[in-house]
Amino acid sequence: MSETFERPHVRYTQYLNSTFSHASVMMLRRRRVVLAAVLALSPLLIPLAVAFLSETPFGEDGSRVFVFLVENLYLKAIAPLLALFFGCMLIGEDVELQTIPYLLTRPLPRSAIVLGRFLAYLSISSTILVVSIAMIFAACTSVGNLSFSPGTIRLVVHYAVVTVLALCGYGALAMFLGAITKHPIVFGILFVFGWQRLAMYIPGMVDFLTIEKYLTTLLPKLATQRENTVIRTALGEFEKQQLLITGPKALVGLLIITSLFMAGTCLIVRWREYSAARAVAG
Repeated sequence: MSETFERPHVRYTQYLNSTFSHASVMMLRRRRVVLAAVLALSPLLIPLAVAFLSETPFGEDGSRVFVFLVENLYLKAIAPLLALFFGCMLIGEDVELQTIPYLLTRPLPRSAIVLGRFLAYLSISSTILVVSIAMIFAACTSVGNLSFSPGTIRLVVHYAVVTVLALCGYGALAMFLGAITKHPIVFGILFVFGWQRLAMYIPGMVDFLTIEKYLTTLLPKLATQRENTVIRTALGEFEKQQLLITGPKALVGLLIITSLFMAGTCLIVRWREYSAARAVAG
């Protein structure tokens, strides 16, 4: 009589797929997905407004409009907001509603719960932003000086990949904040729109403690100058010399940041399991 045993990695994959499927369905049922899609698609009106209302050379250059929207609107605002919008609730919502003890009593590895929910967030938010960027590019072709070609398609793909990486970094941060604090969105906004802006003014290597530093390095090398940041103060303007890193090192650094936040979330969830599970059992 022979018995077959499932390999551990096969069983873990099943746990991960189960968590991913459940989290995806729950997220798609929320109204906030519709709000996120509306937020991501709203910049579509900008290229049309620029084409019809602007009388400057900027209004005739679809390439400049596209690059400006992706780099300054999507990567610096919409992607972090979507990450905070979705990422903070992945674990934080169960903590706030005090349903996490019941979640942790399920016979699932805690890391599978964290990773499955993160993958569900990443797939949904990436789909929203990548489709939105593609539609923005199509809209910008109507402005002028931009058309569908192998070079421009590669540019769109490059920006889409960097956007997904931004969702990874900011999403892992948001998930960690949701697991460790009662006000994750507040701390997330302070980091994204407070600390990252402040780090630009501080000389030295402080900006390496931001996510935006690595994302900026991964952007396509265009005609715009990214080596120096012009800082305007009441006393005048001055340039902050930035320490440059290569693209591969920036990618590794961003993946390390994402992994550290994910590992930290797994440890926190495991710690909460022991305290909460005992309270329920006791």
